[in-house]
Parts: sequence; C-alpha cells; structure tokens
Amino acid sequence: MELFLEHPGLNLSIDSTSGMHWTLVPCDTAKVSYFTSQELRPHALIPQPIHRLQPDWVTGLLVFSLILIAWTRFFYPSRFRQVCMSPISKRFLNQLTREGNLFTERMTLALSMVFLIGVSLLMFEANILLGTQKPFGNWPTIIIYFIFLAVLLLYWIGKIFLVRTLGFIFKTRETTHDYLLNILIFNIITGLILFPFLPFIIYLKSIPLLYLSFFLLGLMFLFRFLKGFMIGISLRKFSYLFLFVYLCALEILPLVVLAKVFLSYYS
Repeated sequence: MELFLEHPGLNLSIDSTSGMHWTLVPCDTAKVSYFTSQELRPHALIPQPIHRLQPDWVTGLLVFSLILIAWTRFFYPSRFRQVCMSPISKRFLNQLTREGNLFTERMTLALSMVFLIGVSLLMFEANILLGTQKPFGNWPTIIIYFIFLAVLLLYWIGKIFLVRTLGFIFKTRETTHDYLLNILIFNIITGLILFPFLPFIIYLKSIPLLYLSFFLLGLMFLFRFLKGFMIGISLRKFSYLFLFVYLCALEILPLVVLAKVFLSYYS
C-alpha cells in the first residue's frame, strides 16, 4: 500500500507495507504473551538408549505366576485348601494323603513352578539391591536370572535324589515319603507367601521388604526342619542325636556351602 503526500513541486510515495502496519493509524503497544517456548535446550543430537528400571520379562514372570495360582485355585480349590492347612492340621494332612498322590498331580507342578520362579526372582533382586560388586559384569539380566533358577533347580533335584537314596539304603521308604511330602508342602506354601512381596520388592526397590522376605524364608525353613525332625522321631531304630545330625547334614550343610560360594563372589 502506498501513501501519497503532496509537497510543493514534488510528489512522494511512502511504502507503508514494509513495516507491516498502517502509518496513519497508531499501532497497538506490544503485550507480553503467556505462551512462551520451552526452555529445554538439547545438549547432544545423538540418540540415547532408554534405561528401564525393570526388564519386561520380569513382569511376564509375575503375570505367569499369578495365572498359575489362579488356575490352581479355580480348578483345585479343595486340594489347594488341604495343602495350605496341612502343616497346622493333622486332619488335612491325612485327607491330603488319602485322596491322592500329591507328587503326581498337575497342581503340584504349577505351584512348584511358582516357588522356583519366586525364590529365583528374590535372589535376582538381592543381587541387584545388596550386591556391592556384581560378579556377572555386563551379562544380560535374563541370563543372570536363569543362572539363579538353574542353581536352585539343581539344588532341589540333588537333594531329593539324596533323600531317596538314603531312604533306600536305610530301608525307610515310608518315612522318606512323608519327609519329602513335608518338603513339598512347605515349598508350595513358601512360594505362595513370598509372591505378594515380590512386586513391591521389584518395582519399589524396597530393601526392608527384601529383608522381611528373607526372614519369612528362614522362618519357613525352621518350621520345615522341626516338622521333619518330628517325622524322623517316628523311627524307633535311630536315636534322636542321629536324626538331628542327619537333618543338619541334609538341610543346613548344603545351604551353608551355597551361601559360602555366593558370598565369595562379593568379598
């Protein structure tokens, strides 16, 4: 838009569009806008990897364990109740033995998997939260977890094989069966008790709950030890001292050896 001004003997044209305003009309004063640009400034243009607080496979294991517990609770409610009540009630233990063989039931496989997954996850998180030096270096986290799972699985396979072998040697098959049944029941209950604490330990990184879980594991181990000693008392041909030494060698000594091996990595 051009504006023509008259002067004596001279016609001038002034271009008012260069200033983007009308020269004859006073423009409004500038106002401060509340919509400002963000104040973050990039420091580097190189893509940075996402650091996840917890791997996705851990969530999958927790969901899988929850599905196993729900499946067992839905399809085997009576047997599930018998297993949970048998350590404190002789009637439920007799009913559990009379109505079937717990070692060959599908429910046992499901709940045993919950126990193995839960205890392995607890050991995995303890390695992260309490380990001042990580002996596994930069290994993938899932590989580290499967190492703990394999050690736990081999421990129980070796222990069951040893108990059965000693039962065959000393000709105490019935007592050995009761002793293994006692171990199986307490392992199942331990897995069920431990499972509610795992999400808080894993996602909140709660060290007090981690210690509480280890305390519960120790408490269940003590109850299982005393229950196994009471089962061994039924054998009249062995002295109480022999049974106590036998249980210490069978229950406590392997745990001491494993603890010594793991602690050697962090010393």
